Amino acid sequence: MRDNDSRSKIEREAWTRMKMFLLGAAAGYVLGAKAGRGRYEQIVRTYRKIADHPMVQGAAGVARAKVGERFGRSS
Repeated sequence: MRDNDSRSKIEREAWTRMKMFLLGAAAGYVLGAKAGRGRYEQIVRTYRKIADHPMVQGAAGVARAKVGERFGRSS
């Protein structure tokens, strides 16, 4: 009986997390839709500016090398 109780508790927690995720995704969608295309383009430009920065590129290279070492892959 105890196994069923713990299973149902886990299932309730999983459903609660799923509901929270879906609520967050819906809120993000609505807020993003209200922000419009201009805001989206602004976010993309900022992301690309940061991603293309030499320091970020260097850090990404170091991270790739460490992951390669960790998993025995060469980059």
